[in-house]
Amino acid sequence: MKSDNGLYKLIYEYFETRLLYGYYACGDSLPSIARIGDMFRMAPGTVRSALALLEKKGYIRIDARKTARVIYEAPRVSFRKNAALYFVPRRNGIMDLAESGKLLFEPLWEEGLRRMDQKTWDRFCRPPEEPFQGAVSMPVSFYIMVLSNLNNRLILDLYWETIRYIRFPYLDNKADAETEVWNAGELSQEEVISALRNRFEVSYGKAASELFAFMDEAENEFSLKQVKQIPFCWDVFRSRPQRRYSLASRIIREIIHGSYPAGSYLPSLPHMADRYGVGMNTIRRALDILEDLGMTRSYHGKGTIVCTEPEKIEAAGREIREGIELYQESLQLLALTISQVLLYTLRAEGEEVQKRLGESFSWYLQEGKGYLCFEICITFIVEKCPLALVRECYQKIRELLPWGYPFSLLRMKGKSLHSVYAGCTGQAVEYLKNGRPEEFADSWRRIVETEESQFRAFIRDSFPVLDPHGAMERQGPGAAASRTNKRN
Repeated sequence: MKSDNGLYKLIYEYFETRLLYGYYACGDSLPSIARIGDMFRMAPGTVRSALALLEKKGYIRIDARKTARVIYEAPRVSFRKNAALYFVPRRNGIMDLAESGKLLFEPLWEEGLRRMDQKTWDRFCRPPEEPFQGAVSMPVSFYIMVLSNLNNRLILDLYWETIRYIRFPYLDNKADAETEVWNAGELSQEEVISALRNRFEVSYGKAASELFAFMDEAENEFSLKQVKQIPFCWDVFRSRPQRRYSLASRIIREIIHGSYPAGSYLPSLPHMADRYGVGMNTIRRALDILEDLGMTRSYHGKGTIVCTEPEKIEAAGREIREGIELYQESLQLLALTISQVLLYTLRAEGEEVQKRLGESFSWYLQEGKGYLCFEICITFIVEKCPLALVRECYQKIRELLPWGYPFSLLRMKGKSLHSVYAGCTGQAVEYLKNGRPEEFADSWRRIVETEESQFRAFIRDSFPVLDPHGAMERQGPGAAASRTNKRN
């Protein structure tokens, strides 16, 4: 089950949702493995992993050479109660997504459509040769067919986690497959994108309206009016040891902001474990990451010193390769969404807040800290955007951005980071000061696009362990495995 990076869970949750909410009845057959593979465009092994988990949970029975049969049985009222207990506590999050999705997902799937090669595009626009009941709904198919063109696991992960949270697209059917969009062979690419946008909004709006009507009834029926709301939470490190990655990122941020100045020693391991609320082993693993990044150096009997700048980065280790990839992917996600997200937030906050933001940027530029303007911009969105999903997404991106700092130091060796970023951020600030928020927001799109392009070029030229697309090559034991244990 581990070989498919957890994609089997998408299939598992799709069918689990339909089973719990009464789409399938006891004795029904699921589609064949081949058909499910076609639905989700996933390999047979991934489908078998999902079915095996469904069987383990007591939902289905798998018989050799036959389609899986549903054995889950519950009274009709249980299906309704299952749905109520899941959806009512997520009412606010589902309402939020209606607006957040326009800012986060529309630009992503539009870019995914534009990147399709002609063969895939023709297949996408052609109606299915054999429509059938239970085909994957439009929001789910977009995950599989469109967003995958971006070659970005972080974006796929965000979309998948969102669909998993709201779940009701799992209950939709692709019954309108014969509509104009799927017979769009004569339309231009932009016309198809426009038609898809309209169809997506209509289908989501209709499904959400029906769901809210159900929740209104269910709140009274099952006494759920005072139920605590469950917000969306994006667990980026779902399949990774989260704490050491997050802790390494946090310490880098503290180094950037001067909490641990270059040349100073970090606190002792017990003190850091107490400060960050983690175990000693997590501290050691996080420090291993920082040392591979060239941010610190440890000396037996003395402690760990913060380096002025990295002389070398050990990119062969799995943790560093993961960090590089996540940083590149977060830059792409930012480049595709930051303009509209930033403009939305600025308009929501009004002119007075825009003025204070401009003053904050100006202060950092005057202090010679132009490199911090990235974080100021992201933090503004995290703290001020009215949309919860956007705040959650950008909060996680903010945690990933420090991974680029050591590479920026290495890339700009001999140059001041402030001098590199002062020009572009200074121009953006002028737009804001002059009451031109649209141009301010668009300038940040260009800034992030430039950073993404230059970072990818630097990684490609400087680290042969990475392929031209940023995908990690398989390596042998890496620096972490051969590192001499220099700590107490």
